[in-house]
Amino acid sequence: MPLEVRNQSDQRLLHGNVYVASDFQSADLVERTRELDLPVGKGQLTHWYFDGIRLAHARWRYREPFTAEWRADLDVVHLHFNLRGRVVIENRRAGTVASYGSYQHNLSYANGFEGTMRHEELDSETFIVQFTKPSFLALAQHANEPLRRFCAAVQQGQPQVLSPHSLHLNLALHTAIREVLSCRFTGPLKKLFLYAKALEIVVLQAEAFEQDQAPRRHARTEYDQERLLFARDYLIQHLALPPSLPELARLAGLNEFKLKKGFKEMFGQTVFGYLSDYRLADAKAQLQDRQKTASELAFELGYSSVQHFSAAFKKKFGVSPTGLKG
Repeated sequence: MPLEVRNQSDQRLLHGNVYVASDFQSADLVERTRELDLPVGKGQLTHWYFDGIRLAHARWRYREPFTAEWRADLDVVHLHFNLRGRVVIENRRAGTVASYGSYQHNLSYANGFEGTMRHEELDSETFIVQFTKPSFLALAQHANEPLRRFCAAVQQGQPQVLSPHSLHLNLALHTAIREVLSCRFTGPLKKLFLYAKALEIVVLQAEAFEQDQAPRRHARTEYDQERLLFARDYLIQHLALPPSLPELARLAGLNEFKLKKGFKEMFGQTVFGYLSDYRLADAKAQLQDRQKTASELAFELGYSSVQHFSAAFKKKFGVSPTGLKG
């Protein structure tokens, strides 16, 4: 069986499928969604595949933290984005252990997977992009130096990770993933859209790695980085009523100078520039998905009026909220 997931505590089979990498070579876009109600919890799984590329999104609500035993024979390059929850992944075939917190990601390659995934929180959300070896090598071998080195290892069939530690999800990557999940196109146009987004996500992940390698002056210690991540997450959780800069610094346990300089160093934007762009990206995704009206979003996201929201939206995206929906 190419994929088999068991509960480590009792070895009960939780999930399985018979996909092999060649299945993802479909000329037409294939899209499937499943609802699962298992002893460990409830989840929704959606995936799309075509031309050697597979994208997948999973949301889970577990009944308690647990460890799953995984075995998979897929020979693919794997882009892993952990959007919610904390998980520790051990791949015994590759001899690697990776820890992901919320909004963290990495790029890896191994010919198959055999090991464990330890889910340490009850809510879990992941997004992945997988490429067959030929499809990845064709698009990435002429990229930047880190990706070329990665490609050389893939070509030799050697296990490889892009970064020795999980990278922090920046707003550009988060926005690209949200756009995949809220895509309103169908048929051939959706396939073209997903292809473009898969390539964009590879490029943005390579850029995130390069930025992570740059020397840091204001977020040098692990403590500083954890506090800045806390500040970013707090902003996201309080979009409608964000704290002032002094209040956010106090909540994060940093002085204002370190918060301002360190935040821009880690996330490429000022605190409130990040907040503004995140609000608008969130609004765009919800409008595309027909979840909310412009009036509802303006209120929920903390804008002083619908007009203020519409003006900011049009300045960012070149179209009004009502124009986007149309």
